[in-house]
Amino acid sequence: MGRPARWGVLVLALGVTATSLVACSKNTGEHGGTAPRPKISGGISTDPADSRGPAPAVPGARRGGTIDLLQDSDYGHLDPQRTYSIREFAIEQEFARPLTSFRQDSAGRITLVGDLATTPGTDVRHDCTTWRFTLKDGLRYADGSTITAADVAYGVARSFASFESDGPHYIQQWLANSPDYNAKYHGPYDGGAAVPPGVTVSGRTLTFRFAKPHCDLPFAASMGTTVPVPKDKDTKQRYDLAPFSSGPYRIADYAKGSKLTLVRNRYWDPATDPIRHAYPDRLVVKLGLTDELQANQEIADSGDARYSISQNSVPQQLLSKVTGAVAARSTKGLTSFVQYLAINTQRVKDLTVRRAMEYAINRAGLVQVIGGPLRGTPTTTMLSPATIGYHHYDAYPAGPNGDPAKARKLLAGKHPKLVYGYENNAEGQKQATVVKAAFEKAGFRISLSPIDAATFYSSQQRRDNPWDFYLANWAADWPSGSTVLPPLFDGRGLQPQGNSDTSYLDDPAIDKQIDRIGALPFAQAAPEWGKLDQRIVTDTAAAVPAYDSNFVGVNGSKVGGVVLSKVLATPVFTDVYVKP
Repeated sequence: MGRPARWGVLVLALGVTATSLVACSKNTGEHGGTAPRPKISGGISTDPADSRGPAPAVPGARRGGTIDLLQDSDYGHLDPQRTYSIREFAIEQEFARPLTSFRQDSAGRITLVGDLATTPGTDVRHDCTTWRFTLKDGLRYADGSTITAADVAYGVARSFASFESDGPHYIQQWLANSPDYNAKYHGPYDGGAAVPPGVTVSGRTLTFRFAKPHCDLPFAASMGTTVPVPKDKDTKQRYDLAPFSSGPYRIADYAKGSKLTLVRNRYWDPATDPIRHAYPDRLVVKLGLTDELQANQEIADSGDARYSISQNSVPQQLLSKVTGAVAARSTKGLTSFVQYLAINTQRVKDLTVRRAMEYAINRAGLVQVIGGPLRGTPTTTMLSPATIGYHHYDAYPAGPNGDPAKARKLLAGKHPKLVYGYENNAEGQKQATVVKAAFEKAGFRISLSPIDAATFYSSQQRRDNPWDFYLANWAADWPSGSTVLPPLFDGRGLQPQGNSDTSYLDDPAIDKQIDRIGALPFAQAAPEWGKLDQRIVTDTAAAVPAYDSNFVGVNGSKVGGVVLSKVLATPVFTDVYVKP
């Protein structure tokens, strides 16, 4: 994804281990006058020991029991090659293992390690065009059979099939050297090869060969694309209902829209796994519970709710109850989702007008109507502080409430008429009121246009949409600017519909920088993405950064080990356990 809706510089560089902490930044009044953000450190592990299991024990944890995971809606997909949302990724960790995974320690450091693979990958030619992964010994599926490199290659192969198009396309496009990745090779069906072009298998080793450098391959390999699938277990579209387990749990029962039950894979060997613990005997996902119902159950903390975890953030009207003992069992923190005003540059062509819009925004007001600081933090950057290469800047200093005087000065007596498209739900309506008031105070004339909540994002993604600007959001697929700035601002891939670049920016100078940075070694590229972030907002004013989203969840008093993933921006369950 980039996914529509990843603190400081996240040092995830090839050849750099995750050992040094980065100092917190000085508060300069930037980011709308917010307090300084803590910066975290991390890295791609260069020590094979980091990729071995078992994962370090969680203090106080014990085996046994059942934990319920409460969720408002069902998963779109469980087929690992089709998963592409944070909740899908979170539950997938429990029954599916890719080549690499992120490990997050108690200090918040993030390290990419080998999951199925012995290391996070070897850059064979030292130019990011050839990558080699060797599988560990002792890897077993839920039936006791061996997980093979050929199965990983088959998983990658099936991701080329047209019915798998909902999943990420990075590795497929890199192998095909084309955005139209399955124009020639369509996957292992109808006579297609079981190993995709560009991949070779030799014993326990897979090698990926690309026509161009792709230094992010170790990160892309952490997604479901590289989850192994035995050819004789592949049921094509029906695989979505019962994917074959390579992780510590297997799917025992799945009633769509109602419940998903995971039980132990008795053949999973913790000695091979540096990420997961699998303390509970069972994980039961209960579907169809609203965020309000989840929060009320967790706050009451009685009966089965004591053994449950809410996966939705606490709604605004209940945040005041997350205090005292309830706060002690809450999971709070900055996520990697950035909310921003995307300006449709096809319609708002005047750069001066767009720069006036940068000054008009009332960030504090937008945050206040969603629940205040617990739910959001004003920002002036497109990259989240949880993104590699994050660079702290404020291109249009306007304070937390905007600077209407500066906006009016730029407009020089003009009163541009703009149409603001907003999500037609309670939160979207409140935010639309804030936008209208702030922009009209700055000299604009604003018409509000409701967009059905079910089609809010897909409507923005139509090139012929009728709105001048709208609130959009994005989270990186992995903590790198490479999965934020290119999808949001590279205009060369614009289509009639399905666009991630909902600002419809088509600027050859920006595209040239995207290509330049994309070809750099990873350690060099990271700070360059931060510089490009500032250049895009400063030079094009195609988007107005608004706020970073925060998560506030609550779990029952009998649950321990709940962690908010800084990569996935949602609670994950690799450390959870039932308290006595």
